[in-house]
Amino acid sequence: MRDALTRTVADLNDEMIALRRQLHRRPELAMQEHETAALIAAKLRSEGLGVSEGVGGTGVVGLVRGKRRGKCIGLRADMDALPIREETGLPFASEVPGVMHACGHDCHVAMVWAAGVALHRQRERLRGTVKLVFQPAEETVSGAAGMIAGGVLGNPKVDAAIAVHVWKEPVGTISLRYGEHLAAADGFDIVVRGKGGHGAMPHLAADPVLAAANVVLALQQIVARRLDPVRPAVVSVCRIHGGSAFNIIPGEVTLRGTARTFGGETQDLVEAQLKRVARDAAKAYGCTARVKYTRSSPALVHNEALTRLAEETCREVLGKENVRLEPDPCMGSEDFAFFAERVPATQVAVGVAPAGGPVPVFHSAKFAPDERGLEVGARAMASVAWRFLNGKQRD
Repeated sequence: MRDALTRTVADLNDEMIALRRQLHRRPELAMQEHETAALIAAKLRSEGLGVSEGVGGTGVVGLVRGKRRGKCIGLRADMDALPIREETGLPFASEVPGVMHACGHDCHVAMVWAAGVALHRQRERLRGTVKLVFQPAEETVSGAAGMIAGGVLGNPKVDAAIAVHVWKEPVGTISLRYGEHLAAADGFDIVVRGKGGHGAMPHLAADPVLAAANVVLALQQIVARRLDPVRPAVVSVCRIHGGSAFNIIPGEVTLRGTARTFGGETQDLVEAQLKRVARDAAKAYGCTARVKYTRSSPALVHNEALTRLAEETCREVLGKENVRLEPDPCMGSEDFAFFAERVPATQVAVGVAPAGGPVPVFHSAKFAPDERGLEVGARAMASVAWRFLNGKQRD
């Protein structure tokens, strides 16, 4: 069966790359993926798959039904693009001004489509159901929760879920990670208020610019001095805005940033400390600070048994030398974590860095993954789904 899946994915490779390029030309931002969703739905229906549209907004779900009853596994791909003006110079570069697939979501859609079609074409020997989940709005950390609220994990009930993501490893390789993989993504907004005045007469004002600068510096001591050093955390102020002229002390300054942890007590402590430190730091300069702290996506923690199944399957299908285990977690985030909170889940990372070439820089205007990785990723996803449903003895 493994050879049959491999051959089927290989037969689909040209069409998979063509789909990726078509999506790349027509990128759409979060919750605007109407053209993308329509294309995916049409291609699934052309293969005879059952399709549901409008799940959680613009989400699409395709069903691969095996001839025998069994479990259900979800294969998830995200669909949305980023507000970036493309600078790759590729012949299939974005035709939408200021919007680009700069994180590989076009690749993810193409790989899950090919894996699903390959499994569908082998459905006579497939036990159970494969649910192909094409999710909107990953970049705004809202699509997964919306699809779950829309019932994507039911009818039939999903027993496990796998996501795919292109990665910075060499093309031809697969990377996996046990346990904690990606951090919880929290956001914060701070408004520092003081008393405006003339830049030449600061003694008559309460300068929120100076207070905000102190807040930025003070926030860095949370991780350095308030947290257990063996627990990873990041606090970053990423935007500062205030003032209208070179000689006017403004009345307020706004700060915006992100905090990353792996949840639990560390997340609670970061939130509490951030609020306290911001208020105290501003107060020291005669100002006030109002803090809004928002928990967006939980940490993505991989299920050990499912990750082991994925590792064993990929080593057999792709060769032991092409499967890597990530030694450390990453402080990036993924709203696939909402799926992982509800069902056993793991994410497969597909190498797309060309041999001897530049490592793709995610969220960059020049992001250009090596498309040879797509066939590897599709084979991995299809094979892991087959193994989960049919078991090793039936491969």
